[in-house]
Amino acid sequence: MIRQVIITLFLLLPVWMVGAQPSGVYIIEGRLTDVATGEPVQYASIGIEGSSVGTSSNADGYFSLRIPASYHSKSYSLKISCVGYDNEIVQNPSEKLDIKLKQSKTMLKDVVVFGKDLSPQGIVKRAFANIKHNYYTKPFIYQTFYRHYCKDDSVYGRLIEAAADVYKRKGYKVQQPFPGWKDEVRVNQLRRSYDNTKVASGHAPIALYSIMGADPVGYQARSSSSSMVGFFNQYEISGLRNRLKAYEFTLEGITEYDGEQVYVIRYKLKKDTIPLSTGITWRNTQTGTLHITTKGYAIVKSDFTRMSSMDTLHTFSIFKKVEGKYFLYHSLKDGRNYQPMLKFTHNYHLELITTDIITKDIKPFKGKEPDRDKLLSIDYDSTFWNNYNVLKATPLEESIVADLEKAQPLKDQFTDYIASEKERYLSGKEDEERFNKFLQAARGYRPVYIDVWASWCGPCIREMPASMELVDKYKARVAFVYLSIDDDSEAWRKALKRYNIDRPFLTNHFRIGSNSNAAALFDIKEIPRYILIDKNGNFVNLNAMRPSESSISKELDRLLAEEIEK
Repeated sequence: MIRQVIITLFLLLPVWMVGAQPSGVYIIEGRLTDVATGEPVQYASIGIEGSSVGTSSNADGYFSLRIPASYHSKSYSLKISCVGYDNEIVQNPSEKLDIKLKQSKTMLKDVVVFGKDLSPQGIVKRAFANIKHNYYTKPFIYQTFYRHYCKDDSVYGRLIEAAADVYKRKGYKVQQPFPGWKDEVRVNQLRRSYDNTKVASGHAPIALYSIMGADPVGYQARSSSSSMVGFFNQYEISGLRNRLKAYEFTLEGITEYDGEQVYVIRYKLKKDTIPLSTGITWRNTQTGTLHITTKGYAIVKSDFTRMSSMDTLHTFSIFKKVEGKYFLYHSLKDGRNYQPMLKFTHNYHLELITTDIITKDIKPFKGKEPDRDKLLSIDYDSTFWNNYNVLKATPLEESIVADLEKAQPLKDQFTDYIASEKERYLSGKEDEERFNKFLQAARGYRPVYIDVWASWCGPCIREMPASMELVDKYKARVAFVYLSIDDDSEAWRKALKRYNIDRPFLTNHFRIGSNSNAAALFDIKEIPRYILIDKNGNFVNLNAMRPSESSISKELDRLLAEEIEK
């Protein structure tokens, strides 16, 4: 049901005083609440009717939408849609808005009658089968807003926001096993605080693929064998489609979304404990809710929660129909990881909001999730951010700002971060810190063999085949560290790939540069140079044998034998 909404005006001011922007863009702000309860309506879709321009209400129901200058001189309407509520239409809004949404009438499951060939599980199966009919299957581009913040226990320590494009070369025609398989991404604008969390050194520079993976329509894990496979996949991709029999489905009822009736189907993993070979029982509880249209069987909203013995994860995705086809509109991912060694809990929040959809006159591009070097090339542009559709601040986000601004205002961090990080990262200081932490962590566990090298050093490169043979021979019994004094980070990365010397879980690489404290400490005047450290962190030989010399194997065998005797 679509009704003309009654608007309560907060301010009786002309629009040029309320929200006019220098660029001709003006702002409409407001709040969505439930007319019966007064509670905020979260994550509703607010957009210009008949277009793909829009935003979303936040956790407290607030929204902020910047209206392009092209709409100033013509009549237009805002359309508000949310699962479980009647649609609202606001014609020619020109002030701050207080919008009351009315809940749709819900048909209880007891009065829903299915045919013999249809069940809650059957509805879900049909929804996946109908993806090509319900979602846009031609190439298109999502223009998105990305937000990522973290906290240790209750203290926030990191904030990243970005304007990013996602080019889906195959649209929704192909359901991908992971983000980036058929998609291209690029980050156009970026702003970041300093990272003051305890896990800063282990943070990925950006987690676009992770939040993209919260879309269960666009991505489904291929494996159907074990819930542990889904648990450990890198981006926490849903495996529901290929594991329907592993879940129990129930129909909660029928509600409305965007004028259509939708099934509300809950599901849970039948087997939520997994016995491990160690004798420990691993808890892996999985529950979720799907909202699926009764006509066409389109998934319009997905909620998923996983709880394990060490962490929890909650994802949320909602879809919006544009020109007869559904597109991803808003995704959330909230996670909590307990760190037993340091005895604290790391929490993270990822969010991706579609701000526009381009289906015509597409300019294709190529790009993967950017690494740190790429992100460091993006300067902070305050003018861009002042004219961008960003979620309106909530009290929660104000607490983030309060924590992050204890040392320096955020606006200054946005500006200073790039210069500071370039100096730390490009100079090698960051890797030097990681190297020092690695040595501390290795103490008491295994010997360490350090190879000091550089991409431009011919003798260093000639030793690499023999070095890889040592890695294969001793594997995890010895920690192999490759300490590069390259000042050129790109040349270093290319050398790792060209000479195939990056072996996951077996080799450890750090680029410390030529002017590092470590280079001075070890008195590195020429390379290659090899250093041997025993299990207890004692320097056995500051000028150890090369990998190609047979005596190095004897020395490593001796150190390992001493450990066994002790």
